[in-house]
Amino acid sequence: MKIFNNPSGVLLKRSLDVLMRHHRNISENVANLNNPDYKRKPTRFLDELSTAQGRKGLKVTNSRHIRPDPWEKMIPESERGKVSITREMSDLAQNQIRYDFSARMLRRKFEGLTSAITGRVR
Repeated sequence: MKIFNNPSGVLLKRSLDVLMRHHRNISENVANLNNPDYKRKPTRFLDELSTAQGRKGLKVTNSRHIRPDPWEKMIPESERGKVSITREMSDLAQNQIRYDFSARMLRRKFEGLTSAITGRVR
């Protein structure tokens, strides 16, 4: 049904999945903080979201548009190195804010559907 599977609703659901995966990576990084052989698992939210959205990158329709940088896709060495608890906690806070925002927007979307169906505003 198009009401539940419209592009914005699907994107919000997929963003929650991506954010949950990012949280899992952060948890694994923190759990292996004292393991000297462990390499940090980076998750780049925007790259994951564009993949979930089905986009391959920037769409260039004119020769004067800015071209995507191929080096931007590479994960810097600093993101693959040892685990820093400060960085992981910072990533966790950002991830939580993004998750809360996506969940709130999805809730508002369903509240709008509920009020349209019932004719009442809560």
